[in-house]
Amino acid sequence: MKLSRREFLKVAGVTTSAAFLTGSTLLTGDERLVEEKDRPYDQWRTDFDAQWGMVIDLAKCDGCTDKDVPRCTQACIDGHYTPDEHEYIKVFEMVHEEAKSTSFFPRPCQQCKEPPCVHVCPVSAAWKRDGDNLTLIDHDRCIGCRLCMAACPYEVRFFFWEKNPKADDIPDEAYDRQMPFTLVRDQGITGKCEFCGLQFEGKLPHCVSSCDEGALYFGNILENAMTNSDGDTILLDKTLKERAGFRWKEEEGTKPRVFYLPATEEK
Repeated sequence: MKLSRREFLKVAGVTTSAAFLTGSTLLTGDERLVEEKDRPYDQWRTDFDAQWGMVIDLAKCDGCTDKDVPRCTQACIDGHYTPDEHEYIKVFEMVHEEAKSTSFFPRPCQQCKEPPCVHVCPVSAAWKRDGDNLTLIDHDRCIGCRLCMAACPYEVRFFFWEKNPKADDIPDEAYDRQMPFTLVRDQGITGKCEFCGLQFEGKLPHCVSSCDEGALYFGNILENAMTNSDGDTILLDKTLKERAGFRWKEEEGTKPRVFYLPATEEK
């Protein structure tokens, strides 16, 4: 019986003893060393140094209360052909009882510098891309063990229990043009926000470009500059200092690359 590459990895990684020893050798559950081919997505790796990050201005976010689904969330769903319930960026309404007011809190993947999901994945399906260190998911390797979901303190990963109902809507050219691991077609694997991974083409993530309020900023942390949908650019260090910026659940030691600016005027 012949096994596909992904089926083989599922058999090899289903036990807790499965682990990669090197980039090309896999230790299976019965302690056999198996040669593993190089990752097939090298052509999508970036050849420049970057640390992509995001700034979310909570004072600007109005939750898109005029819409059934926030614009950033809908743009992400449309851009990645995900089921409607898979909100890779979710906007929460925060109720402040004492102040009798509300504010809104968008939650994308935090793109941690120390991602727990990468550390726990037994088959290296959760990995950090060379060049820009984006945390991505290799769907050819994912065995659906969901250890990454349990390890993520931000609860931003989703599991495809069934085949993506929108899989047939994904045009082949879009699937090929984008990194294959950003568009989920199969069942039994995980998906999440990956900052769209298209920045080597000079594009903003779908959520950032769709925000009419300009609440989301995106850019290279190493360049100390972040840009929103209006084309406004801010200096990261100066803005964080002046606005008392913070990172969510920083005490977890994950070193997230999403920064929040407090809501100075609650909605």
